[in-house]
Amino acid sequence: MDNSKKNVHSSGPLGMLVKTGQIKKIDSNEESDHGGLNHVGLDRLKATTSPTAPYFRTQSGIEFRENELVFMNPKECEPWEYANRSEDEMGDMDELIRSIQENTQLQPALLRSHPNPHDGIKYQIIFGRRRHAACLSLGIPFLVIKKDSLTKQEAIACQDAENKFRKNVSNYSNALLYKKLLNDGTFKTEKELAEKLGVASSSLNELMSYVKIPQEILRAIPDIHALSVNMALKIVQLLNSNKSANKLLLSIAPEIGKSITSPAKLERMLSSFFKKDSNNQQEESASTTAVILSSAGKKMFTFKADQKGMPCIVFHKDIVKLIDFNKVCDQIRRYLDEEIEGQNSKFGYPNSVNK
Repeated sequence: MDNSKKNVHSSGPLGMLVKTGQIKKIDSNEESDHGGLNHVGLDRLKATTSPTAPYFRTQSGIEFRENELVFMNPKECEPWEYANRSEDEMGDMDELIRSIQENTQLQPALLRSHPNPHDGIKYQIIFGRRRHAACLSLGIPFLVIKKDSLTKQEAIACQDAENKFRKNVSNYSNALLYKKLLNDGTFKTEKELAEKLGVASSSLNELMSYVKIPQEILRAIPDIHALSVNMALKIVQLLNSNKSANKLLLSIAPEIGKSITSPAKLERMLSSFFKKDSNNQQEESASTTAVILSSAGKKMFTFKADQKGMPCIVFHKDIVKLIDFNKVCDQIRRYLDEEIEGQNSKFGYPNSVNK
């Protein structure tokens, strides 16, 4: 079905959306107040349309001309490859379907022409995936803003603006999207991506903490989509500060977001683990220390392991002046020679070890 010519003007959805405040009408000579991000395609449109023609702005700041608001066949549309709403963030679809059925579609989606049309699919959905699914289920036309000339970078900016307005896509999902954009070269650096999104580089860097957490820990956290940026950042900091943190975090990950509700609490819990681990190591080290006494009961030397687990012998200060170290070393060498000679197969030493 071709719904592109269906009435969306003053007596149709456009008029209704303006009347209800969902969309704002802007005269061409008005000062734009969108802050420089969401005027995608507007300059190109002004060059080809009447300079006095009005344009419109959605609540998320996406600007468009009247002829860009159209009805489309939902069967000709599919979400684009950078859609960042996961399946478990689709929300209550039954409620949305019921709302659209009773009140019509109150917010347009954003489309662009598909760069690789296939199997009857002609358009990519930049945002409005839930609205598309609802219209597809109901078998009704899909109300969209159609911007054929959107670049990939511009489309990302539009999607991000809509998601921030809706506040129903998790930081984790956004971090996965941004990692994909950096990996495939859509943006060369985090700084370039941050500038396009209109956020500080430091904020984007913190958001990317999610993708620095090992997968086994992510999978063990009950609701990764509810994990705050501060908690994700703290997990990464703890992983970087102690090599034992990975195992400990994995063991307590099922409680993150439940009994462990703040970065401070997580840090205190791991600090207590680290302290216990350190005490256990000290006890283990002490258990490998042996003080050797003479037949008369006097302290001669201590045999112990250093911090790296390497054994060493420390002679008592009163003994040092009484011994000949060359003879001691010779006696140790003779002993080791006999042990090695008798247990070559066990230790893997060659017979020529002394040569």
